[in-house]
Amino acid sequence: MLRKLILYGDVIRRLGVLNSAYVAWYRFTLKTQIRKRLFPYRSFVVCESFFKVGGSRSEYSGISEAVLLEEADKIVSGQIRYYACQWKHLGNPPNWFLNPFNGKVFPNHLRHWTEIKDFDSDAGDIKTVWEASRFEWAVTLARAFALSGQDVYLDTLNGWLNDWVEKNPLNIGPNWKCGQEASIRVFNLMQTAMILGQTNNSSRTLRDIIYRHLERIDANIRYAIVQDNNHGTSEAAALFIGGNWYAMEEVIDAERKKKCFQFARKGRQWLENRVEKLIAPDGSFAQHSTTYHRVLLDTLIFIEYWRRTLKLDPLSSLFYQRAKAATYWLYMMTDDISGRAPNLGANDGAMFLNLHTCDYRDFRPSIQTASVLFNNRPCYKPGAWDEPAVWLGLKTRASCEENDNKAPMVFPGGYVVMCGKESWGLLRFPMYRFRPGHNDIFHFDLWYGGENILRDGGSYSYATSDGLHFYFTGAGSHNTIQFDNHDQMPRLSRFLFGNWIKASAVSDLDETDGTQTWSGSYTDGDGCFHERTVSCKGNIWEIDDEINGYNNSAVMRWRLKPADWSIENNCCACGDIEIVVNSSIAIKRFEIVEGFESLYYYEMSRIPVLEIEVESPHAVLKTRICLRRDQQLQ
Repeated sequence: MLRKLILYGDVIRRLGVLNSAYVAWYRFTLKTQIRKRLFPYRSFVVCESFFKVGGSRSEYSGISEAVLLEEADKIVSGQIRYYACQWKHLGNPPNWFLNPFNGKVFPNHLRHWTEIKDFDSDAGDIKTVWEASRFEWAVTLARAFALSGQDVYLDTLNGWLNDWVEKNPLNIGPNWKCGQEASIRVFNLMQTAMILGQTNNSSRTLRDIIYRHLERIDANIRYAIVQDNNHGTSEAAALFIGGNWYAMEEVIDAERKKKCFQFARKGRQWLENRVEKLIAPDGSFAQHSTTYHRVLLDTLIFIEYWRRTLKLDPLSSLFYQRAKAATYWLYMMTDDISGRAPNLGANDGAMFLNLHTCDYRDFRPSIQTASVLFNNRPCYKPGAWDEPAVWLGLKTRASCEENDNKAPMVFPGGYVVMCGKESWGLLRFPMYRFRPGHNDIFHFDLWYGGENILRDGGSYSYATSDGLHFYFTGAGSHNTIQFDNHDQMPRLSRFLFGNWIKASAVSDLDETDGTQTWSGSYTDGDGCFHERTVSCKGNIWEIDDEINGYNNSAVMRWRLKPADWSIENNCCACGDIEIVVNSSIAIKRFEIVEGFESLYYYEMSRIPVLEIEVESPHAVLKTRICLRRDQQLQ
């Protein structure tokens, strides 16, 4: 108990005493219903259609119309895509409180949002209820109408929105529980208005729903800020964008106009604050996650697009420096061939910039759009990932300079990118300025010819069983070494780790005679020491692990791509790939076991995992990975 109290004290210090105190106050005001009084019930004003016929732009080129219309037709039939992957039938209009994964309707959806639990075992994951109310379907229907002119898409769009505001009065039900969810709806409603050419002289109905969303966000934004994550950036962006847009409408009352300018000023102030605090000079984000980094980048895209559209003053030079750095960070983490990125950190299925038909795992649409906005040039040659820029009307005369600035480097935010021949690797080292979400220290991701050979696990679901949640966020779901069957950092609660590890050594990248080498080390709270050295020459990768300080055993895992792997002695092979592991002591166990990964939220699949177990309290493990296309090194 004393050790746990000490760990909690250290975490509170790291999170910030004032932030922690505010969270405690926030929870107190929820339980005592003080906060409920700050968010009164209101119904929406529906005096006309949200979006009217006419005003849409129809001259687009380079867009996959067939795929888009197929998706729109599914929506018209009553289906909604969950987590950018799984289509589920909810009806036309949908049942906004149905969890289609278990067939249950969310209970208490007529109660005030402050009285609704974060987790309800009967309802399942609350994110599954939120997903249908993010309005991503509105953007798809608007794009389909703009391209085809078929009234069924616009009629469905208006019909669903009318039904939503009737079933979800302000501050009532689960869809008002999270300010970020309200922000996402603002983003998607404004994207829809942009696509349909109705950002000016918009309907009173649209103005009213956005204004009410801004009220909800503004009244609780402090809670989002103290999280030190993408909730703060999203909610500040919604206030900045929505407040300025609404205030510039001609037909509004003076009181609302004044209030919206206040929203916009507060949004700008918090945006500057969040970008400076949460984005490091190297582009690393507070949340160690490629998916959440994309959420950040999409938010920055919305901010700058609407700033230009509304002819607002530029943000600070620091804002644009960090936006460029964040763009480059995600570019470096993304595979050039597939457009996919390592499944690093939390993966909750979010993708804000849904103006394209690319797969959720393709990060190029966000990177390409951000590069055009912030660098005035594309990162990639023309492709389906250009569609967002087409809808946003972004043009650049600069040509693609693909791969011109992609080179091995160490990101001080906790990442090492190394480049081989037809392959590249990512290593995660411990550097925590903000709350860690996964025990993934020294995780190593390897990509070869566009395939993720050694891979990360993902998240699956935040509301799943403890066993699955701890598996996906624990050391066992990453390509690293686990000591004595415990995690690298002790778990204090479902989403909070204690004793944040700091690297005892982190080297620069050394490049000598065509070989790249990096090394680093750490010691965890139980005294277990791990030093990992990674080197690459051509397509030969070597990972040396020196370990000691553990009591019984240590297990090294290599989470492999799904394929027909075979084992012979200390060699694991599949097609072009050969993995050989040698040890300074006897290997107790060298085998492939069944593991799991979640590439899309709420979806899980089996993968092979190579496990190498040793018992002695000190060992040196040497892994050599040979990618045989490199004939010169055979």
